[in-house]
Amino acid sequence: MSATVRRLARPAGARGDLVVCADFGSTWTKLAVVDVRAGRLLATAHHPTTLDGEVLDGFTAARDALTEALPDADLSTVLACSSAAGGLRLAVVGYERAVTAEAGYRVGLSAGARVVHVAAGELVESAVTELLAQRPDVVLLVGGTDGGNAEVLLHNARQLAGARLLVPVVVAGNAGVRAEVCAALDRGHVRVVPTGNVLPRIGVLDPQPAREAIRDVFVSHVIGGKALSRSPAFAAMVRAATPDAVLAGVELLADGA
Repeated sequence: MSATVRRLARPAGARGDLVVCADFGSTWTKLAVVDVRAGRLLATAHHPTTLDGEVLDGFTAARDALTEALPDADLSTVLACSSAAGGLRLAVVGYERAVTAEAGYRVGLSAGARVVHVAAGELVESAVTELLAQRPDVVLLVGGTDGGNAEVLLHNARQLAGARLLVPVVVAGNAGVRAEVCAALDRGHVRVVPTGNVLPRIGVLDPQPAREAIRDVFVSHVIGGKALSRSPAFAAMVRAATPDAVLAGVELLADGA
């Protein structure tokens, strides 16, 4: 199937002013050529996402169509986001469902994740089994304010370590025991990404460090782990999960950028 393309304007600025913005979705791969200096949308194209083989095949077809529509344009700069193959599946493990687990849930959503499981309190074997059954790409481990309760966070780290998780764990709980939590997970050969506490004090939500950590894990571990492409070019061009990119754009618009 050929790509569908629509040209809206001719390039007016320097060749280096053009950026191809791409979104790899589960159904469609969408491209837009933007003149970033002039703030103009020049052309768009879309092609069915080629999930049954090499995901870049659909992208290449769409970019080739754009090249024909804009023959003199430099389309070498690409910035992409992706929700292909289900996007980012996140499980949250917290202390109390109404406090830290809920904070972790909100952080996960703000990072563009699809929160597939939330567990609160001390994990027992059946709770770990339920978590694993949801096939998360990343686990967000939270719990306790800084200097507050540490027992549940440490217990849950040991339980996750015993489960020998094959996915990364972002640790965003009580900073006072962060080193111990990371050491426990390390002993279980679990990939650990420590970051700031999502709830450093009662009533204070600090989502940004965890949000950035989840985004980095998505790009560095999840994109490659979904086996969407054999080419390193795919991982190089994808900067964020699609919902995270959309939220960042909305925030810029809200700030008057």
